[in-house]
Amino acid sequence: MKKFIAVVAALFCFAGFAFADELAELQKDPNFVDTSTRLIIPEDQHTTSKTAKVQIEYTPLTDEAHVYYTCMAVSYDQGEAMNTVLACLQDFQKENQYYSYKYMRKDSVKYFKDDKNLKWATYHSYVKFNR
Repeated sequence: MKKFIAVVAALFCFAGFAFADELAELQKDPNFVDTSTRLIIPEDQHTTSKTAKVQIEYTPLTDEAHVYYTCMAVSYDQGEAMNTVLACLQDFQKENQYYSYKYMRKDSVKYFKDDKNLKWATYHSYVKFNR
């Protein structure tokens, strides 16, 4: 029984090696659909706070983006966060030839503590772009 299981496991390994490069061939196929999510850090952050940073998680298949504005909770300002996210969205829209976007849900703010026990705030915006 142990030999049978070992032979089956070996066959699965060999089959995995045989079909492994098919993924590379699929990506060259013009009908291949990219479902991955890209993490984009804008060059121009449009922030005035020294601790603030902006990240965009962009999914090209659905034209959706999650924008995160993170800074220390002490220096967090809702208006500055909204203006920064708006400016980054407009830059992203121009770079990728979109003509508009709409908000998919209400923006939210989350507070958390890091491993050094510092309190941080994250402003989250979820949008869908239109071509």
